[in-house]
Amino acid sequence: MKNNDLLSEGNKVEFERDLNQFIRKLIDWKTDSSLVHRADDLNTTISTDALPLGGQSLDDSIEELVGSLDRNINFSSKKFMGFPDCGNSLAGLAGAVAEVFLQQNLINKDICSPMGTEVEADVLNWLRELIGYAVNNKLTDVSQLGGAVTTGGVMSNTYALMAAARKYPDKKIVILPNNIGHYSLSYATEWLNLDVKVVYCKTKQYRLDQVELKRLLHFYGESVLFVGVYACDSMTSTCEDLEGVYHVVKEVENDIWLHADACHGFALSFSDAYRSKVTYLRHYDSCTMDPHKVMWLPYTLSVVLMKNADDFGTLSRTNALIMDDPLSFGKTTPFIGSKPYDSLKLWMVMKTLGVHEIGEMVEARISNADLFYAILNSDINFYVGNDDILFSVIFQYVPDKDAEIEQINEVNRSIYRKMLSDGEYYFGSV
Repeated sequence: MKNNDLLSEGNKVEFERDLNQFIRKLIDWKTDSSLVHRADDLNTTISTDALPLGGQSLDDSIEELVGSLDRNINFSSKKFMGFPDCGNSLAGLAGAVAEVFLQQNLINKDICSPMGTEVEADVLNWLRELIGYAVNNKLTDVSQLGGAVTTGGVMSNTYALMAAARKYPDKKIVILPNNIGHYSLSYATEWLNLDVKVVYCKTKQYRLDQVELKRLLHFYGESVLFVGVYACDSMTSTCEDLEGVYHVVKEVENDIWLHADACHGFALSFSDAYRSKVTYLRHYDSCTMDPHKVMWLPYTLSVVLMKNADDFGTLSRTNALIMDDPLSFGKTTPFIGSKPYDSLKLWMVMKTLGVHEIGEMVEARISNADLFYAILNSDINFYVGNDDILFSVIFQYVPDKDAEIEQINEVNRSIYRKMLSDGEYYFGSV
């Protein structure tokens, strides 16, 4: 094959052979748990290569990439515990490969993605049904889905805040949890430049302090636009008291947008044992979820849903060039434009596993966290910082109970730095 060849009938056999060999090496790397990443591969600067004026063979480019695979973080390694997910479900990986070869652009249905649009509609409706939102199975406009697949949690939370501001344009106060907040909600307020003021509410045991929340609601009165909560927070995976917060807010003021960042916790809706923790999501005006965090599929895939599809419809725009079509997702996905077929990965996982098997896998993950919690909690050399265990266990190594807090923190920081340098194991740092 020549460097500038395009895939064709004439080179497909040779390309298939080379691609299969390449994929085999990628699979070998992904299933290798000997390390998380190459040792001593930490740099304080980024060094860039020279512009490649003359090309090299495809084989050489592939070999260069294969030779540096261990510079990547292997989420699939059994020694990697820095994130709730590993992106290695067979169905999810197959969907990711198919996405690349299908090359659909979901900005437009008829021209670019007739089947892809239907797949994405399936996924959105399935998730709506799971959390208890109303479902429309016969669509004349994609805005009737009341949601969108986006690039990540920041974008999903941004859509929710945009819709809230359109519904209540004269309100300017956004209330978010203090200390446990994920960056995506605060970033959304900053980047949108909506002239809103963010007020942080005290938390207690990684949940909103409802007494303080009520005080803030009374203090700011009709100026409150938006109250955001976490189900579950990304640090401790503690699930908010969704019902309690809902009633506190509605008893003070009905016209406030209630939003749940359920990027982790939506997975509980698959589980018979844990679904009750998130059943009150159905009463919230909007909900965001990140399947790439908890559904075993490769990056990236996030979703925003709104209880009232008409609220989501306020984000809709048309353009005669490519989006003047009520069934095209390009009209309902601000800031994205050309739109990847990421939803195929989730469609493959949900079609292949089904709700019941996914629920069992979620419960198994929680059981593993419970076991890890029990092991650490029984060891006097460890302090465990959370006790409502779902996906995360927060702990510190405390070999000397009489040591100052800063000494304990420095011991743990040095362990973390050593772990990063060695590359063999990884635990998340908070």
